[in-house]
Amino acid sequence: MAGCMDYSRKSLWAFLPGKKDEQKPVDVFFVYPTIYAHPFRKKRHHMGMVNPIYKWIAKGMCAWQGQLFARHCNFYAPYYRQLGLESFKMPLDEVMRAERMPYADVYDAFTYYLEHYNNGRPFILAGHSQGSAMLLQLMRKEFTDPALQEKLVAAYLIGFSLTRRDFKRYPHLRLAQSGDDLGTIVSYNTTAANVPLMRFLRPDSVCVNPLNWRHDGAYAGKELNEGAVLFDFGKRFRFEAPHYTGAYIDEGRGVLVIDDDAAYRLYKAKWIFKKFLMNRGSLHMLDIALFYKNLESSVKNRIDHYFESIKKAPL
Repeated sequence: MAGCMDYSRKSLWAFLPGKKDEQKPVDVFFVYPTIYAHPFRKKRHHMGMVNPIYKWIAKGMCAWQGQLFARHCNFYAPYYRQLGLESFKMPLDEVMRAERMPYADVYDAFTYYLEHYNNGRPFILAGHSQGSAMLLQLMRKEFTDPALQEKLVAAYLIGFSLTRRDFKRYPHLRLAQSGDDLGTIVSYNTTAANVPLMRFLRPDSVCVNPLNWRHDGAYAGKELNEGAVLFDFGKRFRFEAPHYTGAYIDEGRGVLVIDDDAAYRLYKAKWIFKKFLMNRGSLHMLDIALFYKNLESSVKNRIDHYFESIKKAPL
């Protein structure tokens, strides 16, 4: 498409491993969530690639959400011309047209990464919200390729809904069944009981509970939660909270529901983004944070399992 991005330019990457960084045996290709809101209701629906404010926010979001992957992987995160927050109110056909540009950027960045940075290593795909939506498109279209399937450790497509239709139409997509299975997708959207859901959550959605790796309504107690990593502005910038909440899947809506007492603590917290969180009817911004340590453990377990499976593979 016209105006394609040249991902050989390092300025188009929020993060690339430095020459002095210790090289790890696995990569992660991370796509950040929606951060862009176009100014003054202008008809510019896509984030500019030179705006220093939005690039700074994107970099910060990658650092916050992506750290759990970066501890175990070489971290690659491209900037892309993402669709702005106003897309929540746009007609569906207009959204679908507008999504072509961010997807083209993510595709181009991933292709460049494979050709110039990957060097044959296995990799993880990871994203949140719009980032997960773009990676899901990528997996639908490109991951019928056995070579890509073989190198995929797992895909963490969190904060965007996958439906039963996705898995029927694209049989190469598989939802995670455990904390260490390979080539599967970890996907869920977090909410509290009896609140309206965000618009992008599709009917007939399915998800996985990152505390017990089940797809049904079986409750996983907070003792299974290895730790949330939260922000309490005005007190502590970052703190870990072991056993913060349990969770179960609301099978009718295809979402992950946290404990009532945890939801109440979040509502009462004096956080800058409290109203943004609760008024949107979900805990979308905390999808990763509430189950952070469990996700981090699963990344390590999957990587370990990947290399164990290679050793056991017949010659």
